Amino acid sequence: WFRELARRFLFQTIHDVELMLDRERSGRETSRTARGIDSQSIKAPHAQTRGYDAGKKVVGRKRHIAVDT
Repeated sequence: WFRELARRFLFQTIHDVELMLDRERSGRETSRTARGIDSQSIKAPHAQTRGYDAGKKVVGRKRHIAVDT
């Protein structure tokens, strides 16, 4: 269990460092300065798992997106 956790942390660290270097190379701040989050209700009345958006009166699913700038 410890080896798996250590391996995942190592790859996460490598990913974070590479992301910072890439952002720096492209002339941006090394860390994110802004984020955007949005969601959308999609009609899916015959789906196996579904919910109900009372605000829009839609039976279906909700999808989300998050991006950094």
